Amino acid sequence: MPNPKIPNGFAPVVQGYGIGDPGGVEQTAIDGGMPRMAQQFARGPQQFQVTMIMSPAKYSVWVAFYLRVINKGSKSFEMELDSGFGCEIHLCSIVKGSYSAVRVLTQHTSVSFAVLAVSTAYNLTDQEVEDLIDFWNETGEVGDDLLRRIEKFANVDTRVLDF
Repeated sequence: MPNPKIPNGFAPVVQGYGIGDPGGVEQTAIDGGMPRMAQQFARGPQQFQVTMIMSPAKYSVWVAFYLRVINKGSKSFEMELDSGFGCEIHLCSIVKGSYSAVRVLTQHTSVSFAVLAVSTAYNLTDQEVEDLIDFWNETGEVGDDLLRRIEKFANVDTRVLDF
């Protein structure tokens, strides 16, 4: 059975969106020198702090989803998170004891919880990581603008004479 997907229109607010360390690195103190570092494991989930502001109708849908579909967070579900490459679907598990709902703005409800999810950075191949870093080293912050301009050139500017 496929994992449930969070209902349409439910996404974390940007303010208060936090991302924790993925862990997996050990550090051992060395007398008189830099500590020794060792990677215990690759990959691993990160903790994301999620907050959503909901109207009364949206909150009703959320409560039904939370209590009946994902059984108070005991089932993993899919939702969009930004783990570094824009909003993408991640498989999420709610961290036990992190859920809270607070009534704000008279009738709206602020729902907050932490989820564990694996960054989509692990979906990249070693070559794609190398290419991304090389592209950044060559273009810096203007890289996105450059790619958008190349896309416009390839898809719009050069097609003006198409009949």
